[in-house]
Amino acid sequence: MDAEEQVRQVSLESAATASVITARPPGLDLRRFYAFQVINDFSFTAAIWIIYLQARGFSLAEIGLAESAFHLAPLTLELPSGSFADVLGRKWSMTAGALLTAISVALMFAADSLWLLLPAMYLHGASYAFRSGAQQAFLFDSLDAEPSGNRFTQLLGKLNAASYVGIAATSALGATLAERSFALPFGLAVGFALAATGLAAGLREPERPAGERLGMGGTVVEALRIVRGNRALLGLIVFTATLWTVSALVHLYAQALLAERGVRPSWIGLILAASLLTTAAGAWLAGRFSGLRSFRFWVIAATGAIAGSGLLLAGAPLAIAVAGLIVAEFFAGSFEPMVSQRVNDAITSAQRATVLSIESFLYSVMMIWAFPLFGWSAERWGWLLAYAVAAGVMAALLAIFLLLTSRADGKEALAPSGS
Repeated sequence: MDAEEQVRQVSLESAATASVITARPPGLDLRRFYAFQVINDFSFTAAIWIIYLQARGFSLAEIGLAESAFHLAPLTLELPSGSFADVLGRKWSMTAGALLTAISVALMFAADSLWLLLPAMYLHGASYAFRSGAQQAFLFDSLDAEPSGNRFTQLLGKLNAASYVGIAATSALGATLAERSFALPFGLAVGFALAATGLAAGLREPERPAGERLGMGGTVVEALRIVRGNRALLGLIVFTATLWTVSALVHLYAQALLAERGVRPSWIGLILAASLLTTAAGAWLAGRFSGLRSFRFWVIAATGAIAGSGLLLAGAPLAIAVAGLIVAEFFAGSFEPMVSQRVNDAITSAQRATVLSIESFLYSVMMIWAFPLFGWSAERWGWLLAYAVAAGVMAALLAIFLLLTSRADGKEALAPSGS
């Protein structure tokens, strides 16, 4: 259910849309894809699903276990779904993902026991597995030529910005409607997911040379070979998967933490919506920022902001805690397109969706144990200590990552590996 896991939408009327339209190959109309992106990631339940489950009688530990079931799906399906997209078509992978969203949200709303909640969360995780690499690969391969420099950073940043605006608006609306009835946001989520299913099924994919395509098993093997053979790429994927894990712990548990501090659900929705709007601002400016400072600088800044925001959320006065969350989301929004640019530059079209799925796979490996452990720790020892441990782990990993990448500078470039 993580907002940062969603592949970002793009508004049909935005300047980002216009810039990508001018870059598409002749005859390829991406407007349906943009509409799918917008509708598919509407997040009516993003700000209230934990609160809803608590109201249904689930403990934080049980909710953490359910979140683990969510991440068990990418753990088991991420690489197969990536190769499914590369071999059988990105649009069919996106169609399956949207349909699974509708089914899983309906099951979550009906869940009255852990045994029904666990499969609901697993199916929701499966929906992300089928969409995660396919959407970005579809967009990247729809351009005239593979973007270099910071061109893709600029495009994806603006797409992400429009996406976060949509997520913020629907999250706030869903939280407001939840005060009247939880059925309203859940019903809207199911309806728009079904609409996205129809849009995805009607997409036309960019042409790819038939000679590039391997079977699903061969695509997975080749993608793993590419990542294993490029230590700089492997290090970047592992580090960012860890960073997004800490970001998820901050963003998702903010619902429960703010509720404990007496904040009403509608205000929680507004706070999280405001944080996503700042994420949108950061994403919109990502292309410009990437040219102002080195990638190393943005690694340090994003890590410090995200890890520090958890400490502020748990131990600072409410106004400062909210400000820290907003600043962290701004840096996360700026950093995400920079990472995507570097990873996409390092891989080829034939295995693109599969390689992109590896980061999601590693993220799920971490979340499947970190999320319930963090919830249990917060209930036993308090939020501040739990976030302090997470910040300490992230600081240690940052130091290791910077040391390894400094040694790799000049020896290994993030360049495409041969297929």
